[in-house]
Amino acid sequence: MQSARYWRPETETLPREELEELQLSRFQRQLEYMYERSPMYRIKLDDAGLAPTDIGSLDDIRRLPFTKKEELRESQDRQPPWGDFLCIPPEKGVRVFQTTGTTGTPVRVLLSKKDWTEHYYEQFMHFMHGYGITTADTLFVPFSYGLYIAWWGFQAALEQAGVTIVPGGGQSSQDRVRNIFDWGATVVCGTPTYLLYLGETAEKMGMPLSESAIHTVVAAGEPGASVPSTKRTIEERWGAQCYDDIGSTEITNFGFECASQQGTHLIESMFYAECLDPESLKPVASGELGELVLSNLCTESMPLLRYRTRDLVRMNYETCSCGRTFLRLEGGILGRSDDMFQFAGVNIFPSAVENLIREVTEFSTEYQLLVPKSGTGKHLKIRLEPARSGLSEGQIRDATRRLTETVKYKVTVTPDVEVVEIGELPRFELKAKRVIRE
Repeated sequence: MQSARYWRPETETLPREELEELQLSRFQRQLEYMYERSPMYRIKLDDAGLAPTDIGSLDDIRRLPFTKKEELRESQDRQPPWGDFLCIPPEKGVRVFQTTGTTGTPVRVLLSKKDWTEHYYEQFMHFMHGYGITTADTLFVPFSYGLYIAWWGFQAALEQAGVTIVPGGGQSSQDRVRNIFDWGATVVCGTPTYLLYLGETAEKMGMPLSESAIHTVVAAGEPGASVPSTKRTIEERWGAQCYDDIGSTEITNFGFECASQQGTHLIESMFYAECLDPESLKPVASGELGELVLSNLCTESMPLLRYRTRDLVRMNYETCSCGRTFLRLEGGILGRSDDMFQFAGVNIFPSAVENLIREVTEFSTEYQLLVPKSGTGKHLKIRLEPARSGLSEGQIRDATRRLTETVKYKVTVTPDVEVVEIGELPRFELKAKRVIRE
């Protein structure tokens, strides 16, 4: 394991009491700024009978109203294109993005020059140093430029820091594999789904990526980087260390793994985090499962107050072996409250099923979960492909039986397992759509 590297050691190693003092100071300043600049937040605070000066401690933050993604959509529907929660005039924006729309109408995001070149840079420098990336590295970015922020903040910040960038947009997956070798790339980024697919493609080409110069893989957009079997498969396929990268278009980039990989650190100098019971919205104890709620402490353009991310996490406040005191999310993002589905009275997270699927080496990394309507009498179905050609019927039958029994034991639901032809399931560059509801 490499030695610990910090971007801001003066804040990353602060004792908890001093870190919370810093957070309170920045929260108070940000709240005053939002009350002054954002019509939506001024109304929200007025309706709650609160003023920025009423927040005298971190505990007082729980008196403030939440922000939901639905509010942002409704605001932009009422006052297109940006809504009434902006804190800057639109003409001050230099970058526009939008969310993927996987949970509804996309939310548009506007970033000022300060946010794009200073705050994004600051966030991703924590990531870069945590991952051990240096200016001697070459980053290959295998995505096309568009409205989805995907990897463009990461790419722009590392470029600003002096890392060589090889753009991999507008290429086939086969050409991307060739370019990784030709350019001597040492770092690559992507969704876990696409990283696995690139690895699969490279093996079919006779160019296994484990033989490339890649030593660091950065994965984001899906829980896969924190799913043990998925992370292990990525590392085996690439012959490199896989690191988790957590953020969202609307709240920006807040979580990174360090070399110790004992959980995903949250940048507490730039975000105030709460972990709440999704139903009661009361705080849960350290180590208990809860919904991550975030407030921006530094963002200028579209700061969000007590934003309900819908991500489910377990927080650990103990100092990491790397020396950072920033809290850690144990296992990263464990799932989403809106991804979870109920079947036969059981709450099921797709990432939990994914971990079991990828433990069975006879099956490929591609899969689908087909969830029937309640009352139909049908079973939950897992649709899979063989990992490789040449497997016998007996091998497939045995792998199917093992997966069925494991899911039945650990998830407490007996699935139907359907094995389809290699290449029949869809491949994705961005977020994969795994759960199909009838």
